[in-house]
Amino acid sequence: MTENYFTTPETNVCDFPDLNGNDEDAEIECADQCTFGELGRDEHIEVHSSIIEEFESRLAVGQTVKSAGDAYLLYCKYAHAKGFSVKKGDQRYFPHTKELQSKDFECSCEGVKDERRSINRKPVYQKPITRTGCKARLKVGREWGGEWKVTKFLMEHNHEMVASDQIHLLRSSRNISHAHKSTLEAMVNAGISPTTAFSYMESEAHGPQNLGFTRKDAFDYLDRLRRKTKIEDGDASALLQYFIKKSNKETSFYWSVQMGDDNRMMNFFFRDYRCMIDYEYFGDVVSVDTTYRTNRYDLICVPFVGINHHKQNVMFGLAFMSDETESSFEWLFSTFLESMNGKQPETVFTDQCQAMMNAVGTIFPCAHHRLCQWHINQNAPSHFGSLNGDSRFKELWYECMSHCDSEEEFEAKWRIMIDEYNFTSHKWLNGMYKLRRKWATAFSNDNSRKLACKGKSRGHTLLPWEPPMIVKNNPLLNHAANVYTLNMYHKFEEELVGSLSRAFELYEVGDFLVKFKATSHGPNSRVRQVVFDKHKCEVQCSCHKFETMGILCKHALKALDFMNVGFLPESYIKKRWTKNVRNRVPYNESGENGSGHVSEMVFVNQIMRSTYDLAMRCKVHEETRKMMNENLESSTRHANSLFEKLNLDVPNTCDDLSVDDDNDKINEVVVRNPLSVKSRGVTNARIRGHWDAKS
Repeated sequence: MTENYFTTPETNVCDFPDLNGNDEDAEIECADQCTFGELGRDEHIEVHSSIIEEFESRLAVGQTVKSAGDAYLLYCKYAHAKGFSVKKGDQRYFPHTKELQSKDFECSCEGVKDERRSINRKPVYQKPITRTGCKARLKVGREWGGEWKVTKFLMEHNHEMVASDQIHLLRSSRNISHAHKSTLEAMVNAGISPTTAFSYMESEAHGPQNLGFTRKDAFDYLDRLRRKTKIEDGDASALLQYFIKKSNKETSFYWSVQMGDDNRMMNFFFRDYRCMIDYEYFGDVVSVDTTYRTNRYDLICVPFVGINHHKQNVMFGLAFMSDETESSFEWLFSTFLESMNGKQPETVFTDQCQAMMNAVGTIFPCAHHRLCQWHINQNAPSHFGSLNGDSRFKELWYECMSHCDSEEEFEAKWRIMIDEYNFTSHKWLNGMYKLRRKWATAFSNDNSRKLACKGKSRGHTLLPWEPPMIVKNNPLLNHAANVYTLNMYHKFEEELVGSLSRAFELYEVGDFLVKFKATSHGPNSRVRQVVFDKHKCEVQCSCHKFETMGILCKHALKALDFMNVGFLPESYIKKRWTKNVRNRVPYNESGENGSGHVSEMVFVNQIMRSTYDLAMRCKVHEETRKMMNENLESSTRHANSLFEKLNLDVPNTCDDLSVDDDNDKINEVVVRNPLSVKSRGVTNARIRGHWDAKS
C-alpha cells in the first residue's frame, strides 16, 4: 500500500493572518471573501471604472472594517483590480499591551533603493528598479475597545499600473486556495510529478492567468509540506540500532541523540575510542566546521577536528544537526564535553555563525574562541565588489589579518585601509572590526596557537628515519631531530636556515637580559626585537612565532646561536610536536583527588590506551596473541576473586540495551526520521575561493 506524503485539510475555511491576536477576526468565510487566485479566473477580465470606484468607496476615510485582516484583503482586491501589488507596512500597539492599534498597507513601490549598500559593489547583473517612492497606502486604526476604521487612504501612484495580462503575477494577487492545495496533494500522492500536476491545473483553469498562483508557488508549498510530513522509512531507527550494537561490542564507543517533541530525531553525535585518545593528546585546539551538506536529509554535518604531532588532521567526533540554533549548539558542545570526560579545549575555531559563537561562550567559558581565517577569506570578496582586483587593498587586508605583530600595528594598518578607501560606513568591515580579537593574529599571540586545521598532510609513511642535515653537525638540529616528528623537524630546519640570512645587531647588554635587533636583507625587511634572559635561558621575539605555532622562530634561533646555546631549552619543546607524545602519561588537574589518587576516568583512559596499544602490537604474531589472552584471563580471575573477598558489586555493562528489530522501536518509543533541511544557503560542496576567481 502506498503511504501518503501529505494529509488532506479537514476544513475549507480560509485562515488569514491574525493581525490583532484574535482568532475570531482571523477566520473569514470563503463564501464572503474569495481568495486572490479566484479574482482572475475569467479570461480577459475588463476592469470597469465602476468596480474600482466601488472599492474606493468602501475604503474611504471613516469607513468601518471588520478587522485589520479584512482591510488587508479588501485592499488587495482593489490593488488587483487596479494593477499594483500590496505589502504590509508599519503597525502600532496600545501602550504597554500587545493589542494592535493601527496598521499600514502600502504599494509595493513604496520607498527607494538604498544606494549606500551598493556604492562599493559591482553588480553581476542590473536589477530592475521597482521602488519609486510611491505614497499610495491604506491605514486602519481603532480606539481602545472600538471598531476598526479607515484613517488614511491615498490613491495616487507615481508609476504605471501593471498590464492586465500581467496582473496574475503580482505578489499580493497570488494565493493557493484550499481546493487547489487538496488537488496538488492528491495528485502528488498518486505518483504524479509536481510539474505534471501544475500543468494539468493550468489547463483546467484555461491559462496561468486564471490559476491564481505560479509554478514556483506550487513547488514552494509542496516543499514546505514535504518537510513537515517526511515519509517514515526507518532510517532513524536503523541508525540507533547501529549505535546500540556498536556500543555493546565496543564499550569505549560513545553516542548521543537529541529527540524532538514528536519523537523525531533532531541531532546526534558519536565518537569512537581513537577519537577519545587523540583528543587526550591533541585536544588543546579544536576546529568545528559546519559547511558540509552531504546526506539525503541535508543535515548539517559537524566534524570536530584537530591536528596531531605530524601536522595531520585527526577527528575528535562527528555530529549531524537539523538546525543551527543556539540551543542545538549548546546541546552539541555539552555532549562533546561529556564524551571527553569534561576536558575543556584551550582554543576553539569556528565560523561566524552567531548562534555557535554564543554557545561556545556558554559551554567553553575558559577556551579562547577564534574565528577561522579560511572562512573569512572565502566570504570577504562578496563584500568588496570591484576592490577584489585591487592589489593594494588586498595587501592591506592580508596585513591586518595575519601580518601585524602588535595591536598598535593592527590599528594603524586598519585605519590606513579605512581612510584610503573611504570605508567609514562599510557595514561588513565595521562588523569585522568589532570581532577583531577573534580573527586577527595581532590579538592572539599570547593565548592561542594558529594551527591551520585545513592543511594538507604529506603522503609518506611515518617509518623510522634519519633526517639529512642541511647544516652538518649543528647541535640545535641534532637535538631537534631527536625530539621532533619528521614534519615538525622540517619546519624547525626551515627556521634555522632562515636565521642565516638575518642581520643581527646587539644593542643592549644587562646583567641578565641581552637585547638584539634582527633584520632580513630583503627590500621589505622588518625589524624584530629579541630579548634573551641569561639566567633563565629564555628568549622572546616580537614576531611571537613560538606563542602562535609552538616552535622557535628564526630570530630566536639566531639569538641562541649568538649566545652559544647548543640545545633547545625544555620550555621551548612543545610536547604535542614530539615523537614520543603518545608514550607520556597525561595527567590533568582533575585527574587526582585530594589524596593523590588518580580519578576513575583517568584510570580507565590509561588502561584502555595501554591495552589498545598492546593489542595492536600483538595482533601480528600468534604467540603474542596467545600470551595476551592468557594474561587477560588471569587478570579477570584475580579481579573477580578480589571482588568476592571485598563483597563488591561488579558494575553492569551496557549489554542489557536492546532494539526491537521487528517494530523499529527503541525502548518502546517510535523514533521518527529527521526533517530535510536547507539552512543558510550552503550547498553540498565546500566553499570555493573568490580572490583570484572574481574581479
